[in-house]
Amino acid sequence: MIVTGFLLVILVGALLLWLSGKYFYNMPISVEDAVFMSTSAVCVTGLATISLASEMGMGSQLIILALIQIGGLGIMTAVMMLGIAVGRRMGIKSRFFFLGGFGLDGISGAVRLLFMLAKYTFAAEIAGAALLYWGFIRHGMPVAESFYCAVFHSVSAFCNAGFSPFPDGLNGFSLSVIVPATVMMLIILGGIGFPVFANCWESFRNKKRISHYSKLVIYLTFWLIAVGTLMLLISDWDSGLAGLPRWARFSNALFTSVTTRTAGFDTVQPSSFSGLGKVLMIVLMIIGASPASTGGGIKTTTLGVLAIAAWNEMLGRDENNFWHRKIANSSVRRALTMAFMYVITFFIGAVVLSLIEDFSFETLLFEAVSAMGTVGLSIGVTPELSVAGKMVLVLLMFWGRVGILTFFAILIKEEKKVDIHYTEVEIPIG
Repeated sequence: MIVTGFLLVILVGALLLWLSGKYFYNMPISVEDAVFMSTSAVCVTGLATISLASEMGMGSQLIILALIQIGGLGIMTAVMMLGIAVGRRMGIKSRFFFLGGFGLDGISGAVRLLFMLAKYTFAAEIAGAALLYWGFIRHGMPVAESFYCAVFHSVSAFCNAGFSPFPDGLNGFSLSVIVPATVMMLIILGGIGFPVFANCWESFRNKKRISHYSKLVIYLTFWLIAVGTLMLLISDWDSGLAGLPRWARFSNALFTSVTTRTAGFDTVQPSSFSGLGKVLMIVLMIIGASPASTGGGIKTTTLGVLAIAAWNEMLGRDENNFWHRKIANSSVRRALTMAFMYVITFFIGAVVLSLIEDFSFETLLFEAVSAMGTVGLSIGVTPELSVAGKMVLVLLMFWGRVGILTFFAILIKEEKKVDIHYTEVEIPIG
């Protein structure tokens, strides 16, 4: 149901973009570009084959914005919000699919989470738009343009989409403070995950401790941003960040560390970073945001579970323990499966691209990882890809947003559980 919902929204979005470009603005776009842009918006990626600023009218841009909002919230969330808005009750099946879209089991707490999610989303986007409006006005932009761009960037940033109506994105704000800081705040709020916010809010109201899951997400998010910033400063102090004042090098490294983990905005062109800097960006894009968020990637908790399992294995423990709790073996297996399938998929995508495109493998690997992680950062070759190359990225964006395990779940029939236990066999490792 989730896969079908995403496909339908993408196809409707592509049709609307194609019609508006051809009949309303006399700025026709090809069918493949309409499909690509619609997929990129619904999958909150940000990769673009045509310029949002110069090759799309305002109506087309608003269609993109609507697709970003739907894709960021999730198809089932959008459907549930629309149903409640027109007076429909949220049935048991609807609650099951709504929570399932966030990777949660059961049906309890669905209505409460939905209303909290709606309030959280729109409060964050309104606050972000107000701050961005102030920043754009201070930057010398006209009032009407500032208002429009503030709303657009606020929704795009919170949904971790990376689309911008500016011709050069946010590259003109590398020496600014208000705009990049607000965008970073929105990216983090959107990428930390709705259940984490709900748990933190409930804990604050009831003066209870937050869950171990929320602690792990917050802990990993902080350290990924901090370590990413430090490593980018080391790798590109005299390369990608060269020419900027010292304070701006720190702020732009911080911005790049935040946005690389699925948002896709940039204040410094990714193509200007060193080889090591690009590798660091690829690693951050693979990790991505947190579960049940607007971001992609293998997710922070997948990294955390694998790291905890590796640490416990090195200590010779039989159980995977952290912070006086035990992680179930099923969670470790799921994390391992997720990471394995994810890496194999984007690597195969990069190999296929290298067979049909005349660019270096490193460049195409960056594009494939960016698409699969629903990031949207590009070295600048996306518009130059062939139709076949664009469709490869469309598939990677779709898989990355829907979830690689969710997608393969519709292709592989789950085995029936049988009460059979086989004899163990020892296989040498390492």
